[in-house]
Amino acid sequence: MMITAHFHGILAEWVGTSSAVFDLGAGATMADLMQAIGRRYGCNMPEQLWDRKIDSFKKHVWAQGTAITYNDLHMPLDQEEEITFRLMLAGG
Repeated sequence: MMITAHFHGILAEWVGTSSAVFDLGAGATMADLMQAIGRRYGCNMPEQLWDRKIDSFKKHVWAQGTAITYNDLHMPLDQEEEITFRLMLAGG
């Protein structure tokens, strides 16, 4: 299954790209996508962004899919899903 990840704002700078395509197995979950992102870009990301122990963004990164917000690593992904990752910031 092909999944496109878009990295918004400063995340794109930290990750090193504004978007990337990942070829994941059938039935892939957010955890599978996080592992793939970690393998490809984890070494580029600062400690305040990436949790190397669980191979995932830390809680202050929001993952919005086409029709759903992914807030659990066990959530299944849809085929050809496009997920935008944004850093949640305080203020207004």
